[in-house]
Amino acid sequence: MKTTLKTTALGVCAALVLLYTTTAGGAQVEPSANLGIFADAGDPQRLGSSAKSYTVQVGAFKSRGRAEKERAHFTAQGLDVFYRHEDTGAKGMWYRMYAGRYPTAEEAREAAEGLKREGIVDGFMVRKLDPQGDDDDAQDTPGPNHLADVTPEEQTPIHGNIHVVGQEPAPAPLSAAAPNQPRSGAPQTAAPSNPLPATSALPLSLLDAILYSLEGNREIQVVAFTPQQSQEDIVNAEAVYDSRLFAEASYRRDPNLESSVRDVVTEDQGLTQTGIRKQLKTGGSISTYLETRYSDLNNSEFERRYKHIFAPTMEVRQPLLNNIGSQKEQTAIKIANYQANISEEEFRETVIAVTNRVAKVYWKLYLFKELNAINRENLDMAEEVYRREAERLERGISQPLDVARARSNVQQRRSTLLKSQEEYNVAMDRLKLLLNWEQFRLDSDITVIPVEPPQTEPLTVDEAEAIATALENRSEILKAKQEKMIRQADEKLAAHQRLPTLDAFGRYSVSGYDGDFGGAVEEVGFNDEDIWEVGVNFELPIGNRASKARYRKKVLERRQMETIIQRLEDDIKLDVKQVLHGIATARGEIRATRLARDAAVKVVEGEFTRFDIGQTSNVELLRAQDLLALSSRHFTRAVVDYNITLHELERAQGVLPKGVTIEESRR
Repeated sequence: MKTTLKTTALGVCAALVLLYTTTAGGAQVEPSANLGIFADAGDPQRLGSSAKSYTVQVGAFKSRGRAEKERAHFTAQGLDVFYRHEDTGAKGMWYRMYAGRYPTAEEAREAAEGLKREGIVDGFMVRKLDPQGDDDDAQDTPGPNHLADVTPEEQTPIHGNIHVVGQEPAPAPLSAAAPNQPRSGAPQTAAPSNPLPATSALPLSLLDAILYSLEGNREIQVVAFTPQQSQEDIVNAEAVYDSRLFAEASYRRDPNLESSVRDVVTEDQGLTQTGIRKQLKTGGSISTYLETRYSDLNNSEFERRYKHIFAPTMEVRQPLLNNIGSQKEQTAIKIANYQANISEEEFRETVIAVTNRVAKVYWKLYLFKELNAINRENLDMAEEVYRREAERLERGISQPLDVARARSNVQQRRSTLLKSQEEYNVAMDRLKLLLNWEQFRLDSDITVIPVEPPQTEPLTVDEAEAIATALENRSEILKAKQEKMIRQADEKLAAHQRLPTLDAFGRYSVSGYDGDFGGAVEEVGFNDEDIWEVGVNFELPIGNRASKARYRKKVLERRQMETIIQRLEDDIKLDVKQVLHGIATARGEIRATRLARDAAVKVVEGEFTRFDIGQTSNVELLRAQDLLALSSRHFTRAVVDYNITLHELERAQGVLPKGVTIEESRR
C-alpha cells in the first residue's frame, strides 16, 4: 500500500514538473500558476507570449485625419473600431482600420459577414494579429469595392457602404493600436445583427503614445510660438528696404527787416514736400518728391512778382565709408535669421524632450504591468501552497504552524500585489496626462495596455559614429553655433563702424516760378533757374574710443562663445559615452537576471517536488517562490531599463524616434 501511494505521488509530481519544462524545439511554455514559473517563450524580443487573435479590417487610410473621421462614422453605426499606423514597405505608412478581436478566423468572418448583411461594409479582410504586431495570412472577402481594387487617391465616400481610402499595399507588420471610444453626442444607430464586442481597454503602441502626446501638448504649443515670432522678426528686419511715403508741410511768418527802413515788413513762407523714399542696399537712399513753396511780403511798398515755386525733386544720399553697403541693416537681417534658427532648435529640443518623457513613462507602465503579473503569479503560488497545507492538516499529515506560515505568506504577497497595482495606476495616470487625447482624459476609466514588445537584442553602436551624430544634431551645440555666428556678425559690424562718417548727397529740382500756383505749375521745365545741391558730410570722434571699445568687446564675446562650444562638445561626448555605458550595463543585467531567473525556476521545481512528496516543509518552497518572483522582477526591470536607455541614446544623439517628425509635432 505504501509503495502504491509513493508511486502515485511521484506520478503527480512528474506531471506537475512537465508543466514547467520546455517543449520539443526548446521553446518554453507558460507554466502552471501553482509553481509560478514566468515564461520567456524563448523569444528574445519580448518577455512573454500571447495567443494570437483575428480581427476584421474595414478600411485603410493614408492620413490620420481621415482615419479619425471614418472611425467616428463607424462608431456612429455601433461598431467598436480601432486603427493602427503601419509601415507597409514601399507604399509607406498607412492607417488600417480594424473592428473587433476574435479567437478564430471563423468567428471573425462570421461577424464581418453580419456587417456586410447590414450594409455597413461591402468588402473586408480577416487578419491574424498578435500583440507583438504580427500580421499573418490576411484572408480577403471581396465585395463590389474590394480593398485591392481601389485607386491610389483618397476617394472614400463618408456616407457610402464601404469605407476604404487608397489602394492598400500588401500586409505589413502591425505597430500600433488605438481602439475607438464613442464620442459624446454622436448619433447612434442600431447595431448590426453580429455586433463587434466593445472594449474599455486601450492597446497602445509606443509610437501612437508619442504621436498622441504631441497633439495638443501645452509645452510644445508654447514653444511653437517662438519660431513664428522669429519669422516676423526677419520680416521686420527686411522691411527697412521697403519704400516709404512721406509728407511734410509748414507755414510761418517772419519779419523782413531789410525790406523797409520805416515800417516793419513781415514775410509769409509756406513749404510742402510729398513723395517716396527708399533705402538702398548700398547703404544710401533715394527720394522723389514734389516740393512747393510760397513766399510773400506784408506791409511792403512793393509787390513780389514771383510768389510760388513748383519743383518736382530727386534726392540721393550715399555713405562712402561708414555703413557703405548697408552694413548695419544687412547685419540685422542676418542676426534675425540666426535667431530664427535658434528658435527652431528650441522647438525641436522640446519635442525630443517630450518624446523621451513619454517613452520613459510608457516603459514604466509596461514594467508595472509585468510586475502585476509576476506578483499575481506569486500570490497564486502561495495560495496553492496554503490550500494544500490545509488539506494535509485535515488528513493529519501537516502541522498548524505550516498552515499559519503559508497563510501569512499569502497575505504578504497580496499586500505586494496591491502596491504594484497602485504603482500601475499612478503610471497610467501619468501617461494619460502626457497623451493629451481628447477622448482619453485623466478622469476616463479606460485602461491603457502597453503592447510595444521590448527590445532585448544587443544593439551594436559605434561610439565614434554616435558621438559624430550627436555633435551634428544636438540642439545645444546647434544653438551655440548660431550664437557664434551672431557674435561674428556683430564683430564684423563693430569693426566696420570704426570708420569715420563720410556721406555724399545730391538734389535736383525741376522748377517753375509764378505769381500764382497754377502759373508755377505751367512754367515747370529744365532751365537755368532750377534748384540743385551737392555736398558731403564728414564726422570722426577724436580718438574714436567708443567704436574701438565696442569692437574689442565683440571680439571677446565671439571668443567666449567659441569656448562655450568646446565645453558643450565635451559635455555631449560624455553624455553619449555614459548612455552607451548604460546600454552595455543594462545588457549585462539582462543576461545575469535571466540566468538567475532560470536558476530560480529549477529551484522552485525541485522544492515543489520535495514538498509534494513530503520530504520538506513549506519553508524552503515559499522561500524559493519568493526568490523566483524577485529574480523575475529584476529581469523585467533590466529589460525595461535597457529600452529606456535606448531612448536615452536617441535623446543623447539629438534625433527623434522613428516615425516621428517635426512636421507631425506642429499639427
